Amino acid sequence: MSIPNNMTIRQDLTDYAHGLMQDLEPIMRVAELLAPVVPTGASTGLFNKFDDTQAFKAYAAIAARRAVGGKATAIAMLTTTDTYNLNPYALRIAIDQIERSRAGGAVGLLEKGKTRTLQVNCAVAYLNEVVTIAKAAVAAMANKGDWGNANVNPIAEINDAVKAVFLATGIVPNTVLIDFGAWCVLSGNPNVLKAMPGADLATVTPDRVARLLVNPAAKVEIVNTAALTGGGLGNSGATKQGILGGSVLVLNNSPVPTEGDPSFMKTFAETRDLFTGVYSYREEPHLDWYENDWTCQPKVVAAGLCKRIDVTGANS
Repeated sequence: MSIPNNMTIRQDLTDYAHGLMQDLEPIMRVAELLAPVVPTGASTGLFNKFDDTQAFKAYAAIAARRAVGGKATAIAMLTTTDTYNLNPYALRIAIDQIERSRAGGAVGLLEKGKTRTLQVNCAVAYLNEVVTIAKAAVAAMANKGDWGNANVNPIAEINDAVKAVFLATGIVPNTVLIDFGAWCVLSGNPNVLKAMPGADLATVTPDRVARLLVNPAAKVEIVNTAALTGGGLGNSGATKQGILGGSVLVLNNSPVPTEGDPSFMKTFAETRDLFTGVYSYREEPHLDWYENDWTCQPKVVAAGLCKRIDVTGANS
């Protein structure tokens, strides 16, 4: 669809959309932990790709020491690079003329309600794409995830994943994302329960789990954003599951990601803020549309910086 000639920026709704981002923090936080936004200022460019051990070694070997009177060392891309090309995205929502008439003097509230719905759907669509790309890039580890089995220790399996990333890359994972369904299984495992302080009254928390990991400084996060797939509410064929689909992702991302550093994933975008500019336009005879356009590209930068465990029974 071409851009209508009467499309205009709605500054009042744009300001409102910026304010709504605090409410969307639970959704956006998961996306940020998986694929933090890298503001590029450009729609296309290069980034360092970390596909092998040599790339990690070359990045770590960068030195800033210069000779007296000598030139500064130029920051250059590594031998292996990839290109980001930002993709266009857009969602829109309508107000029918009859809705506007019924709202009477509360049209402003009606517009804010529609904007809120628009923003939530933008955030969910973005998170869905990030998770889909992440899981497609990392296959589940074999013979792991049977955490309902009393003979299996989930903490030991997560530690195995942490160690596997470290041995492959020399970088220690700093984030463990646990789907809510997987957390339900983990928190009831007897090996986890008996490791908790005061095991007879054990409360399993992310902080306590983190202290049992080989990297106790890692951030352990329960991902409780939900998805309903395969049909709607009341559809016996529907599958209700967390957004990670019962998976646990053990990964490392830089706290200050750029085009050059090793991180599992990044979202390249021209600016830090996504989908906060709200536009409106009239479509005669009945509709006023409210639209949010943005450009970005989530990309896997170093698949070796992530391990995945699919937990049996997480979705049942």
